Amino acid sequence: MLDTYRTVFRAPGTRSFASAGFVMRLPIAILPLGIVLIISARTGHYGFAGVLSATYVLGAAPGNPLLARLVDRHGQRRVLLPATVVTLAAIGLLAVLLKAGAPDPALLAPTFLIGFSYVSVGSLVRARWSLVLAGRPELSTAYSVESVVDEVIFVVGPLIATLVATRADPVDVLYVSVVLIGAGAIWLATRRDTEPPPHPADAPRHPSAVRAAGMPLLIAAAAAMGALFASAELSMVAFCGQHGSRALSGVVLALFAGGSATAGLLYGARHWRSDVLARYRLQSVVFAVVPALFFLATNVTVLACCAFVVGLAISPTLITAFGLVERLVPSAGLTEGLAWLLTGLNIGYGAGSAVVGGIADAHGARTAFAVTVVAALAMGALAIVLSRRLTLRRCAEPLAVIH
Repeated sequence: MLDTYRTVFRAPGTRSFASAGFVMRLPIAILPLGIVLIISARTGHYGFAGVLSATYVLGAAPGNPLLARLVDRHGQRRVLLPATVVTLAAIGLLAVLLKAGAPDPALLAPTFLIGFSYVSVGSLVRARWSLVLAGRPELSTAYSVESVVDEVIFVVGPLIATLVATRADPVDVLYVSVVLIGAGAIWLATRRDTEPPPHPADAPRHPSAVRAAGMPLLIAAAAAMGALFASAELSMVAFCGQHGSRALSGVVLALFAGGSATAGLLYGARHWRSDVLARYRLQSVVFAVVPALFFLATNVTVLACCAFVVGLAISPTLITAFGLVERLVPSAGLTEGLAWLLTGLNIGYGAGSAVVGGIADAHGARTAFAVTVVAALAMGALAIVLSRRLTLRRCAEPLAVIH
């Protein structure tokens, strides 16, 4: 298995840009939970904490595809650095407002701006992999690497957020994020050797990647998956808090992501010959069913076990979803296409965060897991519809889906 992963890192520059991407996107897992912990520590409730976390994530909904389209047109470095300056300034403003005890509504604008300006680092890194390993079977393994990195981020990030928020001033979570985002952006921007070239200024403008066949349904399925993630994570945090174990919430979330990382490592070690669309459909259906396990949680220990098992279904579904984007979207719009998938996840995550916090406050965390189950079933249903439509289209136009 290790030989498979060593192969993808033999190409020059891959270790460096992958490491830079890891550092810069680590705050993706720190900020949403950090915001929840900061606000819940300030008020003792999860309702506005969920709304503010949703505001951050929903800011990325228009920001991610817009910045990604600019990246395709002008190159990563020319977009990454100025956007990161805006992100860091917005985080700094949010920290100042929190320290000053500003009223809740004043926190919404800077939080939205953080999400809007925070470049979709995963899309940038995956676009670099696509350039370096173009046409090679190792590209699927590289996408698996990135999914595993995402899950490692969601193991390490919640632990950092929880440790800082419970052992120091919760606002310090924001300062940690500033350091990581700034360092990662500078590191990635200096790796010019693996940066995909921008498309010529005189090249015809290509249609938005969102208009590619199958992309709207894939984005909708991603939104349902995002709602699944948000509702599960916030419900788990609330469950731990309501059972007197708030400090263990980071451990439970780490096990959730750890299950996904384990599955991703095993999945990426194999070269799959079956059709990516068929794999995506199967994995989505499995992922649609397993979140019902959360209803079995009677204490934090059982919840942690359930979280790990449910997490096993995450990475394989995400890996095939990203692989499907590469097949559906023309190369000129790949970064944008990848960003649209992440945008779908962000929209769903924001919506799930906004809804589930109030349910957890009013009816308890176990009831809030119903949102997770409904989102999972919606994702599975959308994946089935997407698979059917793309299969029918492929039968009529063989090059429309797989090319």
